[in-house]
Amino acid sequence: MNQTTAPAPPKPTGWRKKWRNAKRFTFSKKKLSTRNLDRLCRDTATDEMTLVIHSEDVDHAPYFPNAYTVTKRPDVPADMHVDLYYRELNKIADESYNVILCTGLLEHIPDPDRIIGEMHRILKPGGRLIISASAVFSFHECPNNFFHFTPYGFRLLFKDWQGFDMLRGASQPFETIGILIQRILLQCDIIPIFRPIIELMAHTMRLFDFTILKQYETREFRDARSECDTMLPSNMQAVVVK
Repeated sequence: MNQTTAPAPPKPTGWRKKWRNAKRFTFSKKKLSTRNLDRLCRDTATDEMTLVIHSEDVDHAPYFPNAYTVTKRPDVPADMHVDLYYRELNKIADESYNVILCTGLLEHIPDPDRIIGEMHRILKPGGRLIISASAVFSFHECPNNFFHFTPYGFRLLFKDWQGFDMLRGASQPFETIGILIQRILLQCDIIPIFRPIIELMAHTMRLFDFTILKQYETREFRDARSECDTMLPSNMQAVVVK
């Protein structure tokens, strides 16, 4: 396991630096998973005052122009900077926002019930939480990567809320495989000659999603009881009503 307190090794120089860069080179710098976060923001866009918690993997500004931003990252511009696990959200007043946007954070919180309770407290009655969190995804930001979620996990976490306006997987199965292949490129040193081939696989894999006729969330009974929108999503997305 990675240790955040371990000192960083010295940076390579000369041919070692060139070899390291070759093992990590990619043609495209854009994350494939970003398109689905952009779609979530586009589908839920509003001019209402919005509390944006974390949500730094997507340009949310065009969709939520009246945003108050909160982040744990000191190098990211924001209206409010907080501690690693967002415990300082308790400084935000009760029932002060109609909308909260929170993406890419829940899997990094060791006590998700606590932060969900904070967001419930901050929302006005009838307010909406727009949220996305990892499902089938690589380990990342370790060691602070605690949970990945299913639709059933989301229903359990939000059981005391009014209900869901939307609950869906962020990506189709082959698209998810493409996202995971790209994560291999991003998180692994690979023999350089193979990297372009693997990158092409990552960017073309989602083309195979047209072959899927129906999807089921279990092998136990493949009928109407277990049909689902996607059985292998990279993230779970939801709009939850207080």
